[in-house]
Order: sequence, then structure tokens, then C-alpha cells
Amino acid sequence: MRCQSEFREKLVDKGLFETNAREYVQNIRDIGEVVIWGTGSGAIMVYDFLKEYNVNHCIKCFADNSKAKWGTNLNGIKILSPDQIVEMNESSKSIYIIIASQYMEIKRQLLSLGISESNIDVKGIGIAKAYATYREETAYSIIEKNIDEYEKVYSYLADERSKEIYLGILNYKISLNNDYLKGIEDLTVNQYFAKDIVKLSETEVFCDCGSFNGDTLEIFKKITNGKYKKYIAIEADSNTYIELNENIKRNQLTNVDTYNMACWDKKDVLKFQSQLTAGHITSDGGVSINADSLDNVLKGEEITFIKMDIEGAEEKALIGAAEIIRKQKPILAICLYHDLEHFYKLPLIMKTLNDEYSLYVRHYMEMIDSETVCYAIPKNRIIERNPK
Repeated sequence: MRCQSEFREKLVDKGLFETNAREYVQNIRDIGEVVIWGTGSGAIMVYDFLKEYNVNHCIKCFADNSKAKWGTNLNGIKILSPDQIVEMNESSKSIYIIIASQYMEIKRQLLSLGISESNIDVKGIGIAKAYATYREETAYSIIEKNIDEYEKVYSYLADERSKEIYLGILNYKISLNNDYLKGIEDLTVNQYFAKDIVKLSETEVFCDCGSFNGDTLEIFKKITNGKYKKYIAIEADSNTYIELNENIKRNQLTNVDTYNMACWDKKDVLKFQSQLTAGHITSDGGVSINADSLDNVLKGEEITFIKMDIEGAEEKALIGAAEIIRKQKPILAICLYHDLEHFYKLPLIMKTLNDEYSLYVRHYMEMIDSETVCYAIPKNRIIERNPK
């Protein structure tokens, strides 16, 4: 098949991972003094990566927007306020800041503070994350081991944009070269609702797996102008679930059902680690939560759209929605980015459960390999590209 050879030919060489990591580290060494913006898990990953390559001595300070952290230390290094970073920039005009977060609002904040774009680093967090994730087994080796499956997904993708994004993400993971991420992202506000491939109806029954505090619900309401049949919000974190219901009540939203549970392939009790926007199921989690399959919980519902952003539990949850997917053929918007193997496993599960689906891939984060969504669209919901 032409697309199979095309896919393999366009995958980059495995040696680029270490080469680009060392080039990045040499750049940090040449700069001499850097600031890590952020103090969360991303900042620790960046610190550990720089320490592994013996350039952690270049870290002048951390910075954070949280007032409570100003003046304290992280790994023995002072945490400064944004105002102090501005003072440093005004005195030297050469301050170099590594953003240790996937939230590009921070980049816009730094630009507004007068930091030159050339002195703002969005590569470090991705490199540090990749290094931590693929230290034992590289991204290339994972892809190589499952090359037939990745190639099959590529052959299923319904448009050239999807193929460009799919290859771009995989090549970035192999090489750590941000050039492969340039131009592949869409607006974050369109996440789960790609305008060129998804059109919502006034009879939509939307199932939001990983509803958080209702952020997707708010976007859904705006897109539909409040005209929909039902919204089903499922959130595993008990504290976030309370916030979700408070937001629904405060905004006087109607036709919304909420469930405090994890989406899984069967009824179960699982260990869960609460972590702000990234709470997840894990064997060493601090709390126990109820879990169940969508087929069990939503029996009798006519589901037209399922969105999943559930921090790596998507595979189990898709299997747990097999009956709904086979019989009702809802639009699926499923996050791929939590696990490299999900880039082949999840699309193939969708096609196995219902071969009538057309598959698309869209990406929603600038210069970072997260927030990648695979859409499965049934024939009767595909937008006509060239209407006669």
C-alpha cells in the first residue's frame, strides 16, 4: 500500500533523540544562567533532566505565580515572584526562562512582562518529560516494535491533516525536535469539537468522561447555544465532582446528569491519585473510588457523542462502552496523548468496535506533545466537505 511505505519513509531516525537532547543541554550550558518558571511536577522533571546532564548548576532560580511560594526553596534553589523576574530582566536583558508547564498562557504572561520571545524556552518541558518517560525504552523502540499497528492507523486516517499531525507527534517523540510540532495545533477552545469535522445537533446526548469542573460543559453550551437533549458529566475525583455540581447549580444549567465514578471496563473499586487536572487511576493511589463501564451505567440512554480525557484509562473505558459504540455509533473524541501506545491501540479499538467510523486526529497544544485527540465519526455525522 502506498500509505504504508509513505508512513515508514517519513518516520525519522532513532538516533536523533540523544543528539537533540545533548544539543539542548549544550545550549543551556552556553547560556550559563536560566530560570525555571513553575514549581510543580514539570519543574521537577526539568530540574532532574538538567541534573542528569550535569547542568543543574545553571539554574539561577525558580519562579511561580503563587504568592505563597515566593521566598521559599525548591531543591535548595530560591523561588522568586514575577516582579523579581522582571527586575532581573531589566537589569540584564538576557534572562532565559524555561517554562516548566504545558500551559502556554505562561508564555503570553512572560511576553507581557517584557521578556523577549527568544529568551522564552518551551522545549525544555517536552524534552524533560520525554527523557523521564522513555528512559528505559525509547519512543522509537516502542514504535518500531508495533510498527504494523501504527501504520494501520495511519492508513485509516481520513484526511491529510490527520496524517500530518499523526506523523508530527510520533516524529517529535522520536527526535525531541520541536520543528515537527510547528503548525499542527488547532485552537484549544475547539478541543473535542473540531469545527471542520464535528457538527453538534440540538438532540445531542453528550457523555463527558473526565468532565473536571465543567470546563468542557461550558464550551459545549456555547457551541450549542444551550440547545441539546442531555449532558452526562462523569468525574472520578470527589472534590472536583463537588466543584462541578456547584458550577452547574450556579450557572443554572439544565438537562445535566452527573456521576462521581471512574470509567472502566466493568464494575470495580480502584485506587485513585488526586492531582488537580490530572487525577488518575494508579495501584498506589491514596483513595479508593467506584468504577463502572458506560454500558452498565448508561443502559437505556441514547448516546450520540462520547468524549474521553481520563488520564490513561481510555483503553479500559472504550472497551466498557463496546455495546453503546456498536449499536448507537456515537461520535467519539478520545484523547491519545497519555500513552504513546494509545496512538495505535485506541484508534484500532474504535475501528474494531465499529468499522463504519472514519478516523481523524487533531492536536490542541502549541509546541508540546499533549492534548491530542482522535475523532471517530460515523457515516451519518460526517460533514460534507464539498457540497454540490
